[in-house]
Amino acid sequence: MKFLKMFRNWDDMEEVPPQTVIFSEGDPAEVMYVIVSGEVGLTLRGETVGSEGEGGIFGEMAMINSAKRSDTATALSEVRLARMDRERFRQLVNENPEFSFHVMSVLANRLRAIDDYISTKFLDG
Repeated sequence: MKFLKMFRNWDDMEEVPPQTVIFSEGDPAEVMYVIVSGEVGLTLRGETVGSEGEGGIFGEMAMINSAKRSDTATALSEVRLARMDRERFRQLVNENPEFSFHVMSVLANRLRAIDDYISTKFLDG
């Protein structure tokens, strides 16, 4: 994850203690996060749908559309986060193909996780 190096000294950092809710379903979405260290859990309607560790990103859908948060993100450990607004996101996507590919990969994995969640919750039962 070479792209993570660019976030180690990012100018908009946030330290989050364990068990702190970073954002909740339905919150306004104006930034995304890159996890510089720690782990963040993602829940949908109170059920775990995944987690992200160092180098992971979350809140990325806020950069693509202006919808409200679709899930809840909670620090599972002490977390150091790089915050990124739309302008910085667009700049990175244009200038850094590795970052762009990482974002697409995360989105694809999230779609698979949600598909599994829906299949298990609503179709298998």
